[in-house]
Amino acid sequence: MITVAIGDVHGMSALLDRLLREIDAFASKESFGPPQLVFLGDYVDRGPDSRSVMRRVQALWSDGAVCLRGNHEEMMANCERGLVEKTQFLANGGLQTLISYAGYEDELEADRRWASTLPTSFEDELRVFVHAGLRPNLALAKQSDDDKMWIRGEFLGHPGPFPKYVVHGHTPVLAPRREESSPDVRESRCDIDTGACYGGTLSAAFFNDGQAKPFHTISVR
Repeated sequence: MITVAIGDVHGMSALLDRLLREIDAFASKESFGPPQLVFLGDYVDRGPDSRSVMRRVQALWSDGAVCLRGNHEEMMANCERGLVEKTQFLANGGLQTLISYAGYEDELEADRRWASTLPTSFEDELRVFVHAGLRPNLALAKQSDDDKMWIRGEFLGHPGPFPKYVVHGHTPVLAPRREESSPDVRESRCDIDTGACYGGTLSAAFFNDGQAKPFHTISVR
């Protein structure tokens, strides 16, 4: 089984369509079957077309794709709880999301409910897929949802291994020329958020059963 992880989309629907075409083309060229898609979260906010991204991602989810909850889905799901939650959502790109759903308020409510049900991690034999990362020196079973959706410094600065190879997004990898950004592949983790909503690329990483690290990556702009 080939698994393909897709980084933070953030409302960039045209890039998502382009990336999915590139994934299909590579799969056809290499003659392997349809891969298992794993979306790492942050489908909404900041980019111009969160609603279209949610429609495409949910269609793929219905066909078997794994969709993880990122911190932006968490903020969207919780934005009606109170003023603090709504302010946090709007301050982090939620306004662009609301604009994309103008006239489709029922869809927004349904998507908020869907987002609240998504898991915060997915595992295979060699890897764990999360949105943000893991707390170092803590067993997988004891990792909190908050850490899996929000952690940065302690995870990114950890020099040692994790219980499994970690595939994550959340922290953008941006090259000096942003349109040339590509995944940051390391010995214990791989960051595939390449800043699609910041003028960077949208990226995917391909995995097989032979090694924990990706054997191929694709970035589109």
